[in-house]
Amino acid sequence: MNNTVHLREEREKALYAGGVSVYAFIIIVQFFWAISGPLTKMSYAGFGVSGEDVFEVIHFAGLRLCGAGIIGLAYHVFRGQRLLPESLADFWQLTKLGLIMGVAQYLFFNFGAAFSSGIQTSILSSAGAFCGILISALLFKEDALTPHKVLGCILGVVAVVILNWEDLHGGVTTSLFGALLLLLGQVSGSFGAAYVKIISRGRSAIWVGGWQSVISGTLLIVIGVCGNGALSFDSGRSAALPTAVLILTSGAALIFSNQLYKYNPLSKIMIFSLLSPVLGVFSSAIMLGDPLNSGHVFASLIINCIGVALVTTEKQIPRP
Repeated sequence: MNNTVHLREEREKALYAGGVSVYAFIIIVQFFWAISGPLTKMSYAGFGVSGEDVFEVIHFAGLRLCGAGIIGLAYHVFRGQRLLPESLADFWQLTKLGLIMGVAQYLFFNFGAAFSSGIQTSILSSAGAFCGILISALLFKEDALTPHKVLGCILGVVAVVILNWEDLHGGVTTSLFGALLLLLGQVSGSFGAAYVKIISRGRSAIWVGGWQSVISGTLLIVIGVCGNGALSFDSGRSAALPTAVLILTSGAALIFSNQLYKYNPLSKIMIFSLLSPVLGVFSSAIMLGDPLNSGHVFASLIINCIGVALVTTEKQIPRP
């Protein structure tokens, strides 16, 4: 690693792993992910995407990912850094990351959701934090698995159950196949985050994430088109604004989250994903007028905050 790269990484580490600033960036990322749900629904309405046609959803997800990746790469070039990979080996690493973190994660999640009830999807999606913490403990000795981390993840699942409490009274339709696909989606995303951390050593995590998103987004578009998941661009003019905002916020979230993955223990960052379902409910209520059961939402939020605090306030204990 040359001195220029080393100095740049030291400056970035001070910003993205500093005391207060790291939490500011985490809050920004979680806010962007929270509003992505309502923005996606608005975009679906404009493009005529029913949400039930999996290949239409995959096609749209590819457009969103590709657009976010282009924003990340544009920011990278704006900072005066290299755009193209230096070798085929570099490009293959980026492609592997795209296949894991983009293609596999989105395909498993979307097909899993198609075979699952909304409640099952919500509950199993909350397992992403535990998958990330477990995989990080297996791959990085400085991020050992502890009782606090396990308890924090369990509280996160409990919070999601409380969030969906009213729907539970109607009974839960479970699908073993759907559950397996959803869990594989969470595992793929967690492995992808770990792989970002590994291959970003000596490289810009923004550049890595940008290429990963462009590659995986392009592949998802191809898969969506091959599955006859066409988008109605003629009627999609009303979707232009929410889609543009969605791509911009996704690009910003990509930039910040990859930097956070690179410079912090994964468990410290991924535990905050437990807040996404609750923040998503708030944003849907504000942006779409969805009903809000404040008692369940606030109870879920409090439990999630306790789970997050258990993990983030614990001192990192390296594995022997």
